[in-house]
Amino acid sequence: MSLMLPGRCTISAAAALLAAAFLIPPSFADTNPAQSATNAHSAANPGGLQGPWEGKEFDDLDQAEIDAAKQAARSAHFPTLRVCADPGNMPLSDRARDGYQNKIVEVLAKAMGARLSYFWRSYTGNIVGQAFGQADECDLLLDMPVNYQDTLSTVPIYRTTYVLVWRNDEKLSIKSLDDPRLRQLRVGVFQISALRQALSNHGVYANVKVWPVSTDTEWVPAHQPWRQVQQVVDGQLDVAAAWGPMAGWLKSMKGAQITLQPVNLMDNTVPMEFSLAMAVPRSAVLLKFALDDALKGHRAEIEKILTEYGVPLVRCADCVVPGDLPTNGGYTAPISVAEIESKPTHWTVARTQVDKWLASGADINAELDDAVTANDVDRAAYLISKGAHVNDLDNLGTPPLETAARAGCIPMLQLLVDRGAKVDRPDSDGQTALMGAAMRNQAPAIKFLVAHGANVEQGAPHGYTPLSIAVEEGQYDAAYALIQAGAHVNIPASDHRLTPLMVIASELPPESRDVKVLQDHGPIDVARALLAHKAKVNAADADGVTALMIAAARDNSQMIGLLIQSGANPRLESTAGQTARDIAVENDNLGAIRILDLLVRR
Repeated sequence: MSLMLPGRCTISAAAALLAAAFLIPPSFADTNPAQSATNAHSAANPGGLQGPWEGKEFDDLDQAEIDAAKQAARSAHFPTLRVCADPGNMPLSDRARDGYQNKIVEVLAKAMGARLSYFWRSYTGNIVGQAFGQADECDLLLDMPVNYQDTLSTVPIYRTTYVLVWRNDEKLSIKSLDDPRLRQLRVGVFQISALRQALSNHGVYANVKVWPVSTDTEWVPAHQPWRQVQQVVDGQLDVAAAWGPMAGWLKSMKGAQITLQPVNLMDNTVPMEFSLAMAVPRSAVLLKFALDDALKGHRAEIEKILTEYGVPLVRCADCVVPGDLPTNGGYTAPISVAEIESKPTHWTVARTQVDKWLASGADINAELDDAVTANDVDRAAYLISKGAHVNDLDNLGTPPLETAARAGCIPMLQLLVDRGAKVDRPDSDGQTALMGAAMRNQAPAIKFLVAHGANVEQGAPHGYTPLSIAVEEGQYDAAYALIQAGAHVNIPASDHRLTPLMVIASELPPESRDVKVLQDHGPIDVARALLAHKAKVNAADADGVTALMIAAARDNSQMIGLLIQSGANPRLESTAGQTARDIAVENDNLGAIRILDLLVRR
């Protein structure tokens, strides 16, 4: 499923809507696949505590290990909490620590006896990779959607929503996105926004003023998204379609005479209410439980902070702060892409506005980065025509082509390539646009890049190829596309010498994971494709472990059957002297034992 973005780009619905909710581009959640499974810093293993959870990610723990980690977390000491926070995005966070995110994490640090250390980083670009990946900058990310990709969430803290905002003296009363006045009034909306999409679906676009994505909000405070709500106060707009906390802050703490109308019940197609939590690395199990305890133990203080800042609080039974606004029962109506695409696109930033920015001294290459991040093809084309460089790195070290590849924006990719973008231009971490597309599961972008000469084998500094990245990250559509594009299927990655087949052998079928299936292909499809392209079924890693042994360790019966039918030798032994069946027995994996006994004559 995909949604329409500016310049006729499409992006996965899940990524677009989650990104929209927090005013950050869809590519922000990429992680470095070469990251260690366990961060070495103290927050991951405070005081050197030992236990059955150590060296494991949360999803790999059984209930006894979870219980042991919860108990250990209550006595763990965290000397320092390293927090990645946005230096310029009020009322959420800023360098002066005036945002409600800052206030909440200060309560938690005090409760845990930890010194708070900030790493100031705009929540754009590769924020999760910078925070938890090889750079290992932080222990904690603030205000992240619950269970966000490649992170481990605390308990949900609160749930909030988008709102429509107008001045009290306007005496408006808008209860529906189909209200005809919304097509006539001056309406403002953030460029990457779930509410922007919902308004477009309801025919509200021709009279809308777009607030563009910007990466300079710390040193140019006037570019912060809350300023569009201020335009309502100043009479420059009639209505702002805004993220609720931003409008609530102006009303509660700035005294703005405005009305907030929640919109989460106005549309059953586009989700417009979200539960927020804090995010830690997937292996920081003790830190997660320690934060959970601190959040629950200081519920009253956290609720007071959110209330003082005017955050609209939606009912949420499992949140620390439960809220009182009505919640949407579920977003079940189908999204009609054809219907969206049939509507005119009026979401690009006007060229006259771009000219004003440039005349006032804006950096033309930074403006191009913003246009690419916003998927605004028309604006990008205009900036390139004015002299913007298509191969320069942005302030996070990423070239425009990689940003577009992560978003899967084919028209933007086409524009950049046509204007001279180097297809294999590495970013500051040595990763290419093809790797970025693999991380974000952008199969169409992969096909485009390969068709335009991308090197399907060009690897990152640590030896990870695009295929190994896709398989490692569970991006099955991307992996399938890379295999079909001719990627070598037997190149091992990491010090453990894991081949793609070994990695995919550890992945359970989606139906066994209690997650919504959002991909066209699954682990078995990728394994079949690897084998069809001559993957070595009996290859062993540095410890003599084969794909079959890995499948047995994961109790992956379906994978075991496929591997044996494809020639896997069940009698091979690891360097520890164990066969696949021995490993299944050791882990009490009854399903694996049964299928091995059924298919292998002992």
